[in-house]
Amino acid sequence: MEALHEKIEILRKELITTGMIYGFTAPTTLYKSQELDKLLNLLRKRKRTK
Repeated sequence: MEALHEKIEILRKELITTGMIYGFTAPTTLYKSQELDKLLNLLRKRKRTK
């Protein structure tokens, strides 16, 4: 699960950077946001099943 936490942190930083450069409604930013949502949902699911 540690690897998942690392992926989430990396993607979170990328999302913030992308949003600041391209804007928070840019397609690239929205894509990264959706990918982060998927990882966060996966983390929640894994924590629930423990």
